[in-house]
Amino acid sequence: MEQQYDRFKDAPWFPKEKETCLIGGCGGIGSWLTFFLAKSGFSPILFDDDVIEEHNIGGQLFREQDIGKKKIVAMTAITRDYCGTEIDAYDQRVTEFSMSHHFSFSAFDNMKARKDLFECWKRSISNSAVLPLFIDGRLELEQLQIFCVTPDRIEEYEKYLFDDSVVEDGPCTLKQTANSAAMIATLMSSFFNNHMANIKEREVYRTVPFYYEFFSPIVLTNLIPEE
Repeated sequence: MEQQYDRFKDAPWFPKEKETCLIGGCGGIGSWLTFFLAKSGFSPILFDDDVIEEHNIGGQLFREQDIGKKKIVAMTAITRDYCGTEIDAYDQRVTEFSMSHHFSFSAFDNMKARKDLFECWKRSISNSAVLPLFIDGRLELEQLQIFCVTPDRIEEYEKYLFDDSVVEDGPCTLKQTANSAAMIATLMSSFFNNHMANIKEREVYRTVPFYYEFFSPIVLTNLIPEE
């Protein structure tokens, strides 16, 4: 299956050897993110303890046949069938005492889990042989936000780790679309690729923004000149 990477194996970010990364949450963001990273040649490590429900099918990378299964079980099968990749997956909720990894992605829908995974990531900094990166994706229907945190931005990022109690919970029918979930996962994986390219080339020549925001209902006017 090595030929599956022939179209991009010379990209500067491509992992020449096994390169793992940790993804906390395997729902709207995490399912697509796992798929894209595995397709790109990385080896995701998943943490999630949720079960797939019918309402997950519309926005998450799962099939009708997966309803009732654990999300990690379904994602393990999907990445094996469609990416040719075997991943490590844990049927566990992330806590501040969970596994730490210098490349971590937060794909949660609550602040408590983000804080816990961030604490885990901070433990990895002192013994990391490469520049660590923590990527936090936040999605609300058609609005997305991404934080890319390196050790020098820790204090700045912590200002955005507020309590769940201050977040207004919107209607469950205004939560997520598949295209927005795939979009944020694409951007998160692209920023990670940029980070890996900078590491491999030993220079910062690709952008890894600390903060990125996009709101998809943007109205473009004057596309056709008036006669």
